[in-house]
Amino acid sequence: MYTEPSDTAEDIELLTKVRNGDQLAFAQIYNQYRSKMYAYASNLCKSPETAEEIVQEVFIRLWQKKEQINTDLNFSAYIKKITLNHVLNHLKKVAREKSLQDEVFQYIEAIRNTTEDNLLQKELLKTYNEAIALLPPQKKIIYHMSRNEEMTHDQIAEQLNISKNTVKNHMVEATKFIRSYVGKHGSIVCFIIASSNYFHSN
Repeated sequence: MYTEPSDTAEDIELLTKVRNGDQLAFAQIYNQYRSKMYAYASNLCKSPETAEEIVQEVFIRLWQKKEQINTDLNFSAYIKKITLNHVLNHLKKVAREKSLQDEVFQYIEAIRNTTEDNLLQKELLKTYNEAIALLPPQKKIIYHMSRNEEMTHDQIAEQLNISKNTVKNHMVEATKFIRSYVGKHGSIVCFIIASSNYFHSN
């Protein structure tokens, strides 16, 4: 079984200084571990940009909680655990947001053509229509032809004299934008829906 190598006397001395608020010692620890934690986080979340953000958060937290550093524990394992926790929290947040966006979008699609006088539905459709209005002209036309006129990708491609693949790409991008927009700007409504289990009771 692999175990992290023990901290050297130099490491322990640096960590003791960090615990006492020594910024220079903290900079040395940062330079020593940043690339390792970046590689670790990047491998877990598969996103260089996200990994960079996570590493920054890890070291910010480390400095904020510097008094809690225990030099009797293996620091490499300690900071690796903090990094793992940050990655897991990030992944949970992304999964939760995507799940909610998907659920809201699916519900909107189901009620789009209904005439029920329901405040919740009206609010969702209002946000949905706002998102559509913000689409670039061609995406808006293609989305309307697909959703409202129920045309196939082949039919849209033929009518607009563009490739089927172009139609598909526009639909994917338009759908992604609308889901994101509703997820962000319909947050209050989304919260009501999620907490009341509205989707599953209708």
